[in-house]
Amino acid sequence: MINLELFFAISLLIQLAHSCEELLTGFHRKWFFIKMSFLTFLLLDTVCSLFFVLVFIFPNFPYRIFLQYFFLLLMFANGVEHIVWWGSIKKYVPGLVTAFLHIFLFCIFYFQLLSN
Repeated sequence: MINLELFFAISLLIQLAHSCEELLTGFHRKWFFIKMSFLTFLLLDTVCSLFFVLVFIFPNFPYRIFLQYFFLLLMFANGVEHIVWWGSIKKYVPGLVTAFLHIFLFCIFYFQLLSN
């Protein structure tokens, strides 16, 4: 049986590391979609991270199971986006190292889900 809670917790930890990697390597200045100040990026990242930490902490959070599945899928897409970005410019992009972890974890989750 698949343990959604465990996969969500691991993905959340990876995302916190991913956010640190992005903050330390200047994602806010380099992202192809939009440039923003460090403070703006920190604020947005903190709000999003805190939201999903609350989803993790509170078992009665509304739509909790849906949000956990959504987060896993969102982090997979986030990882893919970083790898596509890396492939298009052919050099390191902020968040690349932890992007692979998101994809790897999601693949394990997905294939366990299929095998049940």
